[in-house]
Amino acid sequence: MESTAELESNGDVLTPMATAAALDSSAFSTVSANNAVPASWEERARKAWEYYLEEPLVKNCVNSWRTFAVGDEIKISSDDEKLKTAALDAAGKLGITEFIKDMILQLLVKGDAVGFKRYGETGKDTEELVCVNPVSVKVKYAQGELIEAKQQPDNSGGEAIELPVDQTIHLKWDAPAFSPRGNSLVLPAFQSIELLRDYRKAEQAIAKRWTTPFRMLKVGGAFGQKMVMPDQRMLEQVRDMVNKMDMKSGLVVPFYVNVETHGTDGQVLNVEDKVKEVKEDIIVALGLARSLVTGDGPNFATASISMQKMMVMIREIKQAARKLLDWVFDDWMEQNGYDDKSLQFIFNDLDPSDAVDFKKLLIELYDRKLISRSSLQLKMDLDPAIETANRENEQKVIDLLDEKQVKPINDMVVSGIMSLPSARKMLGLPYEDNEVPNTESAQASLNTFADSLCDECTHFDSETNHCRVHNAERSFDAPACRFMDAREG
Repeated sequence: MESTAELESNGDVLTPMATAAALDSSAFSTVSANNAVPASWEERARKAWEYYLEEPLVKNCVNSWRTFAVGDEIKISSDDEKLKTAALDAAGKLGITEFIKDMILQLLVKGDAVGFKRYGETGKDTEELVCVNPVSVKVKYAQGELIEAKQQPDNSGGEAIELPVDQTIHLKWDAPAFSPRGNSLVLPAFQSIELLRDYRKAEQAIAKRWTTPFRMLKVGGAFGQKMVMPDQRMLEQVRDMVNKMDMKSGLVVPFYVNVETHGTDGQVLNVEDKVKEVKEDIIVALGLARSLVTGDGPNFATASISMQKMMVMIREIKQAARKLLDWVFDDWMEQNGYDDKSLQFIFNDLDPSDAVDFKKLLIELYDRKLISRSSLQLKMDLDPAIETANRENEQKVIDLLDEKQVKPINDMVVSGIMSLPSARKMLGLPYEDNEVPNTESAQASLNTFADSLCDECTHFDSETNHCRVHNAERSFDAPACRFMDAREG
């Protein structure tokens, strides 16, 4: 709105008053809270990555989720030792643990993770795994399937590079199947992070106000019946006196000089409590339980449910990590002729729940025959098929010094349930060359005396009814044991 100044009859200029229409709306545009969440996915991903790099709270929360789910190392197991050795070598060459960590980090912070595997010259082996910046990749879906992926180089003038779909994997976090892009874990905390930064600016302004106060020198004035009117020379003299003074000692000034300090008086915004509240909001927005931050909760039930919710989210992150591992090793196993074999991936992770008590509970349920061995292994993140094969391959050796293991075998031999050669074999006691028994003849001899009585055995003393072998009292009409030695004639 334009207006011109008008002249009165006496020559004074009349300046028009400002109106609301004359205000520039762009002056307060940066203060708007709506700008905290960008409209495009690329800008949201860049801003989330900026928050991850610059905000210690965001970095700590995201790294906590990744550490809980992945841990520091991914172990590989299999029922085939040859496959296990080859898979461990391939994992070391490809840097599989670092690749999974980088992909999970991109997935949580930016909401997307794009991986690319490069084959060797022969095309029969995976040579390299690349974690691609998802912001630089344009994806296209059709009926829920990825049909195109193009990467735009950093310099805007370059041409887009097409990534083969069969060598590319695209994961989305917290998004439905029809959505082409995922949502960042940091996205719900955008508003709170901006508010936290505003509080920090206010805190810095307050700190500067307290550390650099404004001092005003008052020279002259009315003092009783006397009026002191300072001239320019007096003002300069007082100024130089104050500027040259030693801050560690006092300064003697005339009675007409007074100092007033402004800036340290008045109420100050309690920024500390505000920042604490905002930090709690950010951590809750990132999915962690408030009880982990404040150390308390409303009651045990809600705290327990929050912990279970965290465990479910950790399993979702693990599921994404296993999907990446399957994408890598399924192709590798097909290339190396291990199609009929299987691998098991074990995460050396941190469990925020009380895993020890939970495992004790599972073992007690198994001991009481309430759950099967397969259920027990699945609950402990073990593959029943692989564990069964490993148990069959392992040769269990009995400890001869352990009475609990040796005594049952000894009792079965004494009772005639088990033969002596079988017991020696189970105990791992080899025979000498001249002591190798003939199992068939021993069994035939045992069958010969199967219906004999202790009274017919030379080891039986009929006067005391005592057996020298068992070193105990026996009945003459008791069935003879396998140590039967028939009397002559």
